[in-house]
Amino acid sequence: MQSSQSQTQWQLSGLTRRARGLLGASVALGSGAAILFVWQLSLLAHLVDDLTFQGQPLTSVENDFLKVIAFSAGFLVLQWLADMAGTEAGLRISASVQQDGLKHLFRAGPVGCATQPTGQLVTTLTEATTALEPYFAQYIPRAAMMVVLPLFILARVFALDGWSFAVLACTGPLVPLFMALVGYSAQSVMDRQWVQLVLMGSSFMDYLKGLRTVRLFAQTQNSIKAMTAQTEAHRLATLSVMRIAFLTSAVLEFFASLSIALVAVIFGARLLSGTADFRSAFLVLLLAPEYFMPLRAFSASYHARQNANAAAKRLADLFTLPAYAAARYGTEQPKHAGSVEALSCHMLSAGYAAGKTEQINCVTATFYKGQLSVLVGESGAGKTTLLRAILGFLPLSSGTCTASDQNGQSIALQNCRMAWVPQRPLLVFGTIAENLRLAAPHASLADLHHVAEQADILPFIQSLPHGFETQVGERGSTLSGGQLKRLALARALLGKPDILCVDEPTAHLNSESAASITQTLSRCARDCIVIAATHQDTLIRHADQVLYVSQGHVTSFRERAVA
Repeated sequence: MQSSQSQTQWQLSGLTRRARGLLGASVALGSGAAILFVWQLSLLAHLVDDLTFQGQPLTSVENDFLKVIAFSAGFLVLQWLADMAGTEAGLRISASVQQDGLKHLFRAGPVGCATQPTGQLVTTLTEATTALEPYFAQYIPRAAMMVVLPLFILARVFALDGWSFAVLACTGPLVPLFMALVGYSAQSVMDRQWVQLVLMGSSFMDYLKGLRTVRLFAQTQNSIKAMTAQTEAHRLATLSVMRIAFLTSAVLEFFASLSIALVAVIFGARLLSGTADFRSAFLVLLLAPEYFMPLRAFSASYHARQNANAAAKRLADLFTLPAYAAARYGTEQPKHAGSVEALSCHMLSAGYAAGKTEQINCVTATFYKGQLSVLVGESGAGKTTLLRAILGFLPLSSGTCTASDQNGQSIALQNCRMAWVPQRPLLVFGTIAENLRLAAPHASLADLHHVAEQADILPFIQSLPHGFETQVGERGSTLSGGQLKRLALARALLGKPDILCVDEPTAHLNSESAASITQTLSRCARDCIVIAATHQDTLIRHADQVLYVSQGHVTSFRERAVA
């Protein structure tokens, strides 16, 4: 537990380097504002004493009055600048962590991201990164001010009265001590709140995705009850956090009020006995509440630290996703002049976890443009793993995988345009055109017509009342299996791939749809390398090259005889 908290603190401390200048400026400006504020109170006490007890005319203290106004204006300006710098630091760090999280998801790829629920990833990237902002914008500057301003006030009070100095010096450290004791239980409560938040977010996303299924099976009321129960659990967890926050504030207010009362009683007795002057007593009474003001501000932002600790743990889980696709992440668009004619795998081995047996082992094969290549094997034989290794979704433990152009010159796969049509293609809620343009955001309507015709789905789209502007449901829920596969294939072709990998393109389709998909893939093979994994005889019969995969090895292959 302690080591986990220490690691989290190290992570949060490391993030301060991303906005060190802004955080330093916030602390420096806040310190300057604190100094001006103390001098302002000193001048105010001097001014009141001169006017009230010394009997000086108003004209003689005009300069002091102007100084009080100037110090007050300077304090407000510096404090505003300090708050602005802290807020900007919090926003900058929060945004940078969110960008790093997105980059890591790309490095993890679809295989790595599948190890955590989608709802949890979404909640972490939104709620957890946002929770970091108050920590850097408020907690860190206020923690620094909790040290700077009280010390400066103590030094000023020590020069005025030893008894008041002793009271403030003894009661001040008790506040962070009791806050720390309360904070030990606050962290566990905050962790429980984050667990409830993640569960609620994940469940809500699952219900949205399966809304149609929920309604078809008449489970609407049960789903509402389950979601209500999770919402109630999150509400109770949030109230527990607020209860601790109020308890922390109550502890602070108790000690602050007690010490101010002691100072007031001491000076009241000394003023009555004539052993203290009004100027010193009035100044100390002005400074005593301000001595606890940064402690109050720190207490108000103390829950931000607990929240940031819980958020950092969630972010740590995200950044521990295996970076399976790191080798291909961030590569530039292909720069080779010619088209890719062949893809060669030599002694290729890859797996999902380091130190464990590879799912594919020592695979050697060559795939050519103009040929429809098919991987055949039982479930778990390694077909999909081989496709993922070629696509860069998995790191290679050994072997090479390179492409070559029409002149036989090698081309790194990082410089090849690659497309992937999984067994269950993903469509987002939007129009058909928006889903197609995920592969090419600036594609024209003519380009969409062309790829739709290639994928043999243009007649269906044209039959719709709104054509390419027709809305499709989440994950293509309004489309049939064949329509979904062809639309995903059209999207892949819009990116003009050099290599097209397709996983089980004819699975769960009727014979007519399977034959249509097979003909489409055969046509696509004229323009790019097409590799498909399948169990279906229809696709195997039309393949130009068939590779049989068993237990991670290519055991045999055959090519169609040329007539």
